[in-house]
Amino acid sequence: MAAPEDNLNEIQLGVLSHFQDITGMEDVDECTAILERHQWDIETAVQDTFNKAEGAATVFHEEPNEVDSPPLKNGTTGSSNVVAANTERTDQAVDVHRPNMGWCNWMFSILLLPFRFTSSVVTNVFSFIMTLVWPSFYYPRRTALDDVLHFKKEFEEKYGTVHPNFYQGTYSQVLNDAKRELRFVLVYLHSDDHQHTPAFCRSTMMNSGFIEYVNGCMLFWAVDVRSAEGYRVSNALRETTYPFLALICLRDNRMTVVGRMEGIMPVDRYVSILAQLVADNEPALIAARVERQERSQTQTLRDEQDQAYHESLKADKEKERRKLEEQEKKRKEEEAIRLKEQASQNKLESIARSRVEKREQLPEEPSPSDPDVFRVLVRLANGTRLERYFLKSHKLQTLYDFVFCNEEAPAEFRLSSPLPKKVYELNNPDYTLEDVGICSSVTLYVQDTTEDSDSD
Repeated sequence: MAAPEDNLNEIQLGVLSHFQDITGMEDVDECTAILERHQWDIETAVQDTFNKAEGAATVFHEEPNEVDSPPLKNGTTGSSNVVAANTERTDQAVDVHRPNMGWCNWMFSILLLPFRFTSSVVTNVFSFIMTLVWPSFYYPRRTALDDVLHFKKEFEEKYGTVHPNFYQGTYSQVLNDAKRELRFVLVYLHSDDHQHTPAFCRSTMMNSGFIEYVNGCMLFWAVDVRSAEGYRVSNALRETTYPFLALICLRDNRMTVVGRMEGIMPVDRYVSILAQLVADNEPALIAARVERQERSQTQTLRDEQDQAYHESLKADKEKERRKLEEQEKKRKEEEAIRLKEQASQNKLESIARSRVEKREQLPEEPSPSDPDVFRVLVRLANGTRLERYFLKSHKLQTLYDFVFCNEEAPAEFRLSSPLPKKVYELNNPDYTLEDVGICSSVTLYVQDTTEDSDSD
């Protein structure tokens, strides 16, 4: 695509160059458009441009007519392209001539010149003081991340998307990531006000070799120095001119600037300087990686040892717990046996005392000559025979007490007769022998019920 200045003749090129020198504007397209609007009259174009910069009303607002545009190099009029691009507009271009300024207007302008100069000086001094006292006064209220993302958006709108991969995070974030990953960080501080910035962005930032090298070796972080985040980083790095690049990496366990590149240079020079800086500082990063790996391995080994220790301690605790449970279980079993034995012993002692008491309470054996006397023969399970005389009026409890008082008799039992087969239960202690049917000599058997009582 041809550059705009290729369509201009020598006179127009001279006017364009003179206009750029006076106004300080670098954009050729914008300067050409301003001169075309003013019919290539440099005096009115400069005056109108300064009026617009100072906030005053502009004089020339409308597009010039095709007839009034000076001829271009190829013979077409200077505004033919503009008219062709706006064929849909219904309003026609009006021929605007610069008003003739009389000597009164010139004298009035000369009288106002000191006031304009004083106002400009005061404004500049105030801006400078506010920049020192309150640096963020002129900055839009954005976060540090917003400043970085906003610069990326503006850069791509102006220069395109062909550039190194911008790190989309704050300055502190990129330093933390580089420190964690042990990588280089290339910081670019952008200044739109510097004359070499456009050339650097187009020749270096968009160069494929530069892009490939930067993306392969380091993180790339960029910001506009006019933003709050850019101002802070600019104060930290203290650059003196633009374009400015700084290479940062980990040295002595902190992020350090190991190289600075200031001013415009050929792209090969940038790459060679970066390659030399990387070669000089790569051993330190390699040593840091080895140290970090050793430290990580040591920590891993320590963690494994700690885990093994905790597992062993847990196993020992489990073993100790089971041992205590077994001991407690054994103690309870022994205690139950002891209590059972104690209860059995107490029961035997109680039975022995009861035998003595029952023996003392037994009535005297009646005389065999008594007409109401009859003999009772009692056989124990072991074959022992017990014999005694009783009266019909004796209670059944007395017969049971007589049998119980014998040392070989069971503690609990029932009396029964074989023929006729009958069990004499001790249901009512007031029953007499006559009441239960024992009125004559009889043989009774002792049935031990102690086991049944224990099971219950």
